[in-house]
Amino acid sequence: MQTTKEVIVTSNNSDESTNAAVWDPCTGSLLSSYRNGGPVGYHTLQILNGSYILAADSTKPKLYMWPLNSQTPVSNIRLTTPGKVSALSCTPNGLYIVAAISEKLFIWQTNSGRLLTTLARHYQTITCLKFTQDGSTFATGGEDGLVFIWSLSKVINHKEQQSPSHSFAEHTLPVKDLHFGQFGPHSRLISVSLDRTARIYNSVSGILLLTLIFDVPLTSVTTDLKETQLLVGCSNGTIIKINLYDPPRGTDHYVDTEKNNSAIFRGHESNVVALSVSNDCRTLLSGSTDGALHLWDIPSRQITKTIQHKGPITTAFFTKAFVNFRAQDLHQKILVKSLQRISDDSSKDDFIEIVSSHNDSHLLDYEAFIGNENHSMELNNDNFNDSLIDARVEMERLRKINASMYRYAAEYLLNK
Repeated sequence: MQTTKEVIVTSNNSDESTNAAVWDPCTGSLLSSYRNGGPVGYHTLQILNGSYILAADSTKPKLYMWPLNSQTPVSNIRLTTPGKVSALSCTPNGLYIVAAISEKLFIWQTNSGRLLTTLARHYQTITCLKFTQDGSTFATGGEDGLVFIWSLSKVINHKEQQSPSHSFAEHTLPVKDLHFGQFGPHSRLISVSLDRTARIYNSVSGILLLTLIFDVPLTSVTTDLKETQLLVGCSNGTIIKINLYDPPRGTDHYVDTEKNNSAIFRGHESNVVALSVSNDCRTLLSGSTDGALHLWDIPSRQITKTIQHKGPITTAFFTKAFVNFRAQDLHQKILVKSLQRISDDSSKDDFIEIVSSHNDSHLLDYEAFIGNENHSMELNNDNFNDSLIDARVEMERLRKINASMYRYAAEYLLNK
């Protein structure tokens, strides 16, 4: 792990001994495993600010949290939820956790454990939940075919109306996956559905930019870092690549897979539920309910490595090789408290404990502060006196030069 810049994180819901695992994409070797939890559901595993792995149990109303350098989950924090979690995400800095439970959304503040708000706009179970790269915006998709874009700052502020920024109702069957681009709140949002369509939205204006129509139901979606290639996973195990740098002229486009056979990746036997592209835009990672994790060379569409799991894969993605993956002692970047199951408005004024590696105790030493201040004043006075002497010497020199110039003018110029 010391030489690689990226690692692969996976989970499956059938392996009783290992709930999540970390792999080396170069060698395919197992780097870390996380145990003693429960089966992890689809779209319910996250990295919490480079410090923890957070995952939801697919059978119980419970979350698990493992330090990145430990196989055992944290036991001194209560992470029970109001119900079984169907989708889970968190802000990149780990300060907020959003969980979907049936058709509702629950938002917690990690540092305090407070349940900030509960949102209910979907009519059926929420299936996917994604944040933008800067954590300011998140999107949800559900079995009702609806897609919502939410502003995090607005929904956690009780003075604001807790409504989505944009809502989309173009899908006619359950939404299976969402993907945000790389431009924060100005990113494009891509949704895929069992209705065989992929839709690309402008997340700022809410305009539908493009609808791609396929001949098979879609189950996953991603793009490369440059956002020039769109990759969608299908229910029949194929993966289809679309070139976004050469988009169709209209807003609706039918993708003919028979004519575009050169853009199809074949290797899975059933639903492709996870897609991720490496930072160099050359390697595609795909996970399927057939238990296979494939690594593909994108230009040649060839499988370079396969990691077989014991059951259906529920999570698979590339992530940064954080120092905590190999650290002897966890370098904790975030404080996590037990999660409230019921919102408590009386705790609005509670303080938040800040974890910092800086020792600022000297700021509380009044005597030392006064001593330093007096010393600074003495130094400033000495500097002022030196500057005053230099200025007086310079003034005397300039006065002599001025007198000399006057005498020259009087003696020579006026007598001519």
